[in-house]
Amino acid sequence: MRIFSIGLLLFVATSFSAAAQDAVYLIRHCEKELSGADPALTPEGRQRAADWAEMLQHVGLDAIITSDTLRTQETGGIIADALSLQADALPRADTAGLVDVLEFDHEEDTVLIVAHAETIPRILESLGVLEDVTIDQSEFANLFAVLGPSSEAPVFVHLLMP
Repeated sequence: MRIFSIGLLLFVATSFSAAAQDAVYLIRHCEKELSGADPALTPEGRQRAADWAEMLQHVGLDAIITSDTLRTQETGGIIADALSLQADALPRADTAGLVDVLEFDHEEDTVLIVAHAETIPRILESLGVLEDVTIDQSEFANLFAVLGPSSEAPVFVHLLMP
């Protein structure tokens, strides 16, 4: 019931956005294995990704963008499969390229970005968020929403998955 309530809140918030691009949602990849250069998701991480899909199913996502790491691609892929979308990957460190893709390829879309604890603050800043955001390496339940990211005054919402 809590996931439905948060999903409803996000759907209502997105519906009031006046900018061309309705909203950009950001989550960190889900729980990952502790070894390897490019670790996969753990069973808990795959379940969390499925929970994200359930929570985000009513916000009207048009696109999912991940980084080029296995853990973000798995997270985004699970969500994309559940919502009948495609997930596209971009280089992890290319925040400027990501912003260009949002502005030129998805200017009228509602987009989910699956990124990393280190990259989400830079992405939020590039979307006009003025708040200082830090994400601990042990945190996987943050959902960031930027409503009207192309407007002069985007609205920033930070929620935690129940």
